[in-house]
Amino acid sequence: MSKATEQLLDEFFAAIQRGDIDAVAAFYADDIEVWHNVTRSSLNKAGSLDLLRYWIRTVTSMRYDVLERRTFDGGAVQRHVVHGTAHGTSLEVPVCIVFHVDGGRITRIYEYLDQAAVAAVFGDAQPNRARRG
Repeated sequence: MSKATEQLLDEFFAAIQRGDIDAVAAFYADDIEVWHNVTRSSLNKAGSLDLLRYWIRTVTSMRYDVLERRTFDGGAVQRHVVHGTAHGTSLEVPVCIVFHVDGGRITRIYEYLDQAAVAAVFGDAQPNRARRG
């Protein structure tokens, strides 16, 4: 399971980095919940994909540096830094995410990041403006 989870997450982040939202959607279970510490609320599948579309349109030269990934039965924890540029501002966003995986699909995501680190992306707007689930 850990090798399958490793491969799934490698492909998931590669899809985000290349801006392939259709591929990202295929990694999500239909009833996925994506929780963010910044808003303390969850997005459903459509809402999460809407947020990722905004992120991909707004952040250029995006790349992920994975610092650590630990798999466990049914998921993984990953620490990474997202680098990119948004509205002329360089980004260096440290993130920690807990993934729950079942049947080869991501069922839950719990994302932790510093709101100030993504301020250039969202400005005064809440990052989770999209539909909540």
